[in-house]
Amino acid sequence: MIKLRLPEYEVSVHIRYNEFGKKLEKDLLMATSTYVLDASTEYQGVKDFHWTFESWQEAVRAGENLKEFVNNPNLLLLLVKANNNETIKPIYHKDRRKSKI
Repeated sequence: MIKLRLPEYEVSVHIRYNEFGKKLEKDLLMATSTYVLDASTEYQGVKDFHWTFESWQEAVRAGENLKEFVNNPNLLLLLVKANNNETIKPIYHKDRRKSKI
């Protein structure tokens, strides 16, 4: 039996995937070129990215680095979270999604 487990720490970003969002995607990928991209999917005009980190401090630092994009209207979510430790509260730098996690 294969047991799947979420990464310990991650930064999640959701963007509107339109003409302007594609430019934002390029900027995000350049800014995160040293991070480990765990997953990225596109669904109904939104594209999401999930980068994984070895420590909470690394994830928080990455989230801080990506805050330069929060004023872009095509950025819907910038979230730093610990998936397997309920004592660590998530950090929402921006959340403009219709439905919350």
